[in-house]
Amino acid sequence: MLKVSLTALDRGEVRVREQVPPDDPMWEGAGLSLVAPLDVDLAARSVGEGVFVRGRLRTTVRQACRRCLTSVEQAVDDTVDLFFEPLSEEDQDADGEVYPLPARGDELDLRDAVREQLLLRAPEFALCSEECRGLCPQCGADLNTDPCDCVPETAVSPWDALKNVKFD
Repeated sequence: MLKVSLTALDRGEVRVREQVPPDDPMWEGAGLSLVAPLDVDLAARSVGEGVFVRGRLRTTVRQACRRCLTSVEQAVDDTVDLFFEPLSEEDQDADGEVYPLPARGDELDLRDAVREQLLLRAPEFALCSEECRGLCPQCGADLNTDPCDCVPETAVSPWDALKNVKFD
């Protein structure tokens, strides 16, 4: 699943079309809840000593609204460009846009790169609507459905003592 045969790349472009289910183990610990399977449509080809992969990722993710915590579903549909090349041990520690090409074997596993790309493309913060009023900071009531009866807290200030000074 989500693998490219390196020997097939010598003969030309290789297509990868798969669906990764929302309950796949690759999503464990991602902090992301998929509503629909991830549709992966990629094309890989040899470029010099490396492999260039271009394609599209599509799914729907579920997140909590950052103001009222209601569940929000958002579509993710974006193109990806991945480049794999042989890296030395020094280069593998460096962060960047290049993924390591395995030194041995005849398969290129795309799972980690696809997972990373989806996490980068998923919205960082979700809002149910721009008009969302959020939760009351004192009682926790959802201000979108009901007004709350809490009295706003007044901040204590060292200047409050001056309010009691009377000038004649």
